Amino acid sequence: MKSFDGEIEVVEINDHLAYFYWGRHPDHKMMDMQLGGGSFAIYKGSSAIVVDTMTQPGQGLWVKQYLEKTHAIKFFTVVNTHWHVDHIIDNGLYRDCTIVGHTYTRKIMLENQKAFETGNYEDYPAFSVVPPNLTFEGRLDLWLDDIKVELHEVLVHAKGQIGVILPKEKIFIASDILEDPIWFFDFDIASPETQLGEFERLMRMDIEKILPSHGSLDIIKAGGYNKNLIKNNADYLKQMIGDKDNPALLARSARDYIGEALKAGELRWWEPYAKVHELNKDAIKKLG
Repeated sequence: MKSFDGEIEVVEINDHLAYFYWGRHPDHKMMDMQLGGGSFAIYKGSSAIVVDTMTQPGQGLWVKQYLEKTHAIKFFTVVNTHWHVDHIIDNGLYRDCTIVGHTYTRKIMLENQKAFETGNYEDYPAFSVVPPNLTFEGRLDLWLDDIKVELHEVLVHAKGQIGVILPKEKIFIASDILEDPIWFFDFDIASPETQLGEFERLMRMDIEKILPSHGSLDIIKAGGYNKNLIKNNADYLKQMIGDKDNPALLARSARDYIGEALKAGELRWWEPYAKVHELNKDAIKKLG
């Protein structure tokens, strides 16, 4: 198996939270590797909660071994924030552990098991499917010693999507609910209006720092985003909906929609996201 030494960067957010960044690889065949991203781990004592298991087989093993060697972790719990492959690919490492996820995440992983395990799902390599064995809908709280970890279902990006809140530090591990500079639309899970309502709900939550899976490494190293990331992601959707019946939609770039936030330094442009914008245009046009 490929070694990821030197390819995964560890960002210690605080004394019990780390981000494992797989880097940005614009020439890679997998979009997730082009966009760049990573997963998180919350740890204390000899236990850890791993939030997602990376995007290529072997990356999750690197993370697990890092936690074992560097933080003496012996006991693991996994949280799958949703079913997309870049969040579940190394679940097999934790088949004897508690794996927490939404009810739908377990369902869709089992429905796609054959395609996942034979390498016939998009551009992803084959991997062993090990779905969540503890499922919920709505809200679930976990405890890591005295660290409260809140799991919140959010109707944005994917059905069964979960965001993770550490209430003491007011940190929101956003998974793919929020991205910098733009995010993926999926209106099969909920209408645009419902998803905008979810962004409003996030704005009301008692959170101060936001850590997305896909974003600027520099901002994450500096402690994370503030609530402007929520506003900017919502504004992007609002503007796209406003152009739904405008022929100019086809010609407008993502930068045309997020230019002010880019100028203010609240978002950072990364060219592979131009592909995401084209996919989002298609989703808007299908609204009718």
